[in-house]
Amino acid sequence: MVLALVACGGSDERAPAPAPHSVPPARPAAPAGPEAIVLRVPRNGGVARVFDMQRLDSAVWTSDVKAPAIARFLAFDEDAGTAVVVDTRGAPRRIEFRTGNVTPPPTVKLTALRSADGAAVYGVSAAGLVTRLTPTDAAPWTLRMPEAARDVAPQPDGSLLVVAEGPTATKLWRVHPPAATLLDSAVLPRAEHLVHATVGDRAYFASDSDLQTVRTRDLQLVRLRHFSRRVRAVAPTPSGDRVFVALDSAATLRVVDRYNDNDDASVTLPGPAADLRMDPLGRVLLVRPVHGADTAWVVAVGTGRVIGPVRTVWTADLPFVTADGSLVVSMGADAQLLDIQSLHLQRAVPGGGRDYWIPLRWNGFRPRAPGLDQPVTFPGAAPADSGDSILAAIRRSQADSAAHAPVTAATPPVARPVVDSAQGRIATAAPTGYTVQFAALLDRDSAQARAARITVDGHSAHVVAAPRGAATVYLVVLGPFNSRADAEAAGHASKQANPWIYAGAP
Repeated sequence: MVLALVACGGSDERAPAPAPHSVPPARPAAPAGPEAIVLRVPRNGGVARVFDMQRLDSAVWTSDVKAPAIARFLAFDEDAGTAVVVDTRGAPRRIEFRTGNVTPPPTVKLTALRSADGAAVYGVSAAGLVTRLTPTDAAPWTLRMPEAARDVAPQPDGSLLVVAEGPTATKLWRVHPPAATLLDSAVLPRAEHLVHATVGDRAYFASDSDLQTVRTRDLQLVRLRHFSRRVRAVAPTPSGDRVFVALDSAATLRVVDRYNDNDDASVTLPGPAADLRMDPLGRVLLVRPVHGADTAWVVAVGTGRVIGPVRTVWTADLPFVTADGSLVVSMGADAQLLDIQSLHLQRAVPGGGRDYWIPLRWNGFRPRAPGLDQPVTFPGAAPADSGDSILAAIRRSQADSAAHAPVTAATPPVARPVVDSAQGRIATAAPTGYTVQFAALLDRDSAQARAARITVDGHSAHVVAAPRGAATVYLVVLGPFNSRADAEAAGHASKQANPWIYAGAP
């Protein structure tokens, strides 16, 4: 009885009112983890912009150059802050958040472009060679398979599955680039219609009316499931415990359970499905109907219930589900955000239908902690002038490097700082000019030797010691320069592979 009374708390009349201001108001919690953002690029190409998903009316970042029209999104490199896309001409492009640049298309023509981490992009050349493109490789890495490759599937562990179509069968190989050794192989029945999806440690290959489950670590066939109709689309859940299968001319979805070899479940649809798109968090499944170009069905993954239809065009990017449970749809020039449970309108985004949407999670636009932008000081050094503390620290690092450098190494000129205004709501320190970085090495002598080999207009690159926790990384750099154009010209004149140009000092 006492516990029950305490839980209920009695009536409001007998409860004493709390004293005003007796409890100080709680401060808002500091954001934890990556923030939900969205990259939007005009569908016909143009300036790329990044928005906070909670504030879609104000961009937090804008590219310095125009981005191409996008055909599909490949992956996001969180370390580099780079979104990798395929333009409408079939070329991979990188949209760099840190520099505001968009990379030009590569010279090699590739198909079946895939990427697991945004750093390495794999594709197949016209001759059937497996090709890898990375920002640091001077030339594309290629691998000739026993038969001409048709498709590739990069894995999160760095390995790569290669698909080839033989005269009588579909063949799979597993390699771990840059090594060329074939680690495993498998043979599947050949089919003209091939659909595959990879999640976790399973790869699902649908050929005609068969769904074959292959274990990615050794390419062992785990399960073969035969259907009475041809497989149209496959969508595994993020955990890989279930696979939703759309069959040709069937108004049901078959649900294959990874842990149950008995009869599979099914989801009844209003009509046959043409395509499937899984919510990244596995809450709902989006279904594109065969009949109805302006409609999509929303299916609850947990219950297998059709929540209802929504009006939207179906493109490579839309509709999609955001991390906070909103369904982004588009009909015409505007975009709308709907609640995925009730399908009620939450808010509209004027002009959003004219953009290609890429949802991402990244904390690179979060305001920096104030302590990170304090002047750099060194033991025993005289205090620097507050207005030029960064440049003074760089000069001290250059002098320290010059003391250990060969006599022939020249001291590079130091440009005056250039202050750029921040965009949107980003609260970051103003960068000081532009720096060209060629390498980041753990060995000081190796860094000095590398710097001595890089000369631009009579000035050699120099080494800057950058503490990283308990270790020290030695950066081989030139600059800072007054403008990005000057830095790019120096990087090009250095004839070094893929120099990194960024705003501010190292």
